[in-house]
Amino acid sequence: MAAQALVSSSSICSTAEATRRIFAGKPVHSARKASFVVRAEATPPVKQGADRQLWFASKQSLSYLDGSLPGDFGFDPLGLSDPEGTGGFIEPRWLAYGEIINGRFAMLGAAGAIAPEILGKAGLIPPETALPWFQTGVIPPAGTYSYWADSYTLFVFELALMGFAEHRRFQDWAKPGSMGKQYFLGLEKGLGGSGDPAYPGGPFFNPLGFGKDEKSLKDLKLKEVKNGRLAMLAILGYFVQGIFTGVGPFQNLLDHLADPVNNNILTNLKFH
Repeated sequence: MAAQALVSSSSICSTAEATRRIFAGKPVHSARKASFVVRAEATPPVKQGADRQLWFASKQSLSYLDGSLPGDFGFDPLGLSDPEGTGGFIEPRWLAYGEIINGRFAMLGAAGAIAPEILGKAGLIPPETALPWFQTGVIPPAGTYSYWADSYTLFVFELALMGFAEHRRFQDWAKPGSMGKQYFLGLEKGLGGSGDPAYPGGPFFNPLGFGKDEKSLKDLKLKEVKNGRLAMLAILGYFVQGIFTGVGPFQNLLDHLADPVNNNILTNLKFH
């Protein structure tokens, strides 16, 4: 038999205010006690996502990872998403949101970093532009390509643009829908969002209208977070490969396919 607690609307408001103060680091002084009405039910409640696949999940991680987040397989060995554990100083919702945003950037970056190499090998772009990602001026000391401005100027210019975009994104996180109320060159109607900052939708962020029903949207969210995690690992691999081999990821692949015995992770790290 499971017990279900029904809380009155006044106690809900009190609890919400107390929770807000706890996360804000303020002491809670409440003279009102929450009133609970307990009722027994014959059918035990089922945790959301209880039948999902688990990856190295622990009893502790399953106490707060209930499968409601896309890509939640109970994996949290460091307890970063545990509101009462080592990661309690960071809001779990922010961590989940940050993973999605960084995964999207990583997918764009992984494709953009390797594309010039592939296109250059295929003869679709001039050889002088078919450079490894670390020689395209992204990192000023390593940049070799000449753009309309020097690489340091472009670097600062990109920081300013990204800072502006990130500031607006954070505003939408803090107050969902607020970007649709601020004037922005007449485009604010398409920036109102969906109420969920991680999935704003609309004509700018979902122009093809993917995920029109709940099931397809859930599947797309899972695929996105899986590919985002893979892309973040790929970006890390690009960095390590560039340091140890001095060539781009596509050239690394070609070298390995041509001679797997002498071109692999062990030989590149000098473990031979």
